[in-house]
Amino acid sequence: MKIRTLLVEDEHPVMGRMRNLLSNFPEIEIIGEAEDGITAVGLISTLKPELVFLDIRLPELSGFQVLEKVTHLPKIIFVTAYDEYAIKAFEENAVDYLLKPTSIDRVKKAIDKVKLMTDKLEPQFVSMLKNMIDRGKYPEHFSVKVKDEILLIPADSVFWFHSSDKYVFLQTYDHEYFLDFTLKKLEEIVDPDKFIRIHKSIIVSTTQINKIKKSFTGKYSVVMNDIKKTSLETGRIYLPGLKQKFNF
Repeated sequence: MKIRTLLVEDEHPVMGRMRNLLSNFPEIEIIGEAEDGITAVGLISTLKPELVFLDIRLPELSGFQVLEKVTHLPKIIFVTAYDEYAIKAFEENAVDYLLKPTSIDRVKKAIDKVKLMTDKLEPQFVSMLKNMIDRGKYPEHFSVKVKDEILLIPADSVFWFHSSDKYVFLQTYDHEYFLDFTLKKLEEIVDPDKFIRIHKSIIVSTTQINKIKKSFTGKYSVVMNDIKKTSLETGRIYLPGLKQKFNF
């Protein structure tokens, strides 16, 4: 018997890869796809799928907000970029997780779990998942390699991230470290209450800003609390976000 399945994912390459992976499972029938939370709510309500592969970070509504808004609750496999610490907490429950990028073996394991399930996801379980993930979704430290050692830099010790020549660096009070991330990825995983992007190549810690300066040309810069009191120029398209954050 076919499992009527909906895919919810806003990244086209990931959606395509998931579609290709699921083509290896004849029991899976893809009945629809959504690229944002609002569309997902509509399709779940109208198509009433038995299974949804659901991304957590989506435009318009998050994956958890989608589940809060629908009355039809299908079986859910979350698709996430979160670390194993968040995933393992729920491995014994009725919900599974797939880490991006996933593999055919991992998809098979998830589908096998779905086949063994007899009940739909209960609303209170959705709420529990949301609360647990929300408490641990932001990284508490970043790993940087220095010669033969791996240093763990607490997130609270980060003053800013910046990119230069296709490389990304993490700045503390008095040291700069190479970081194996992209700025786009960092912007997705850091706490938006503590970090803000001020330039296409800079994300700063809001708690480490000393002051904000306006030049005679009308441009703004943020002066950080690092050892050099570094001044970082704000990009024009990021200025409205900075003004909203600090109410100026």
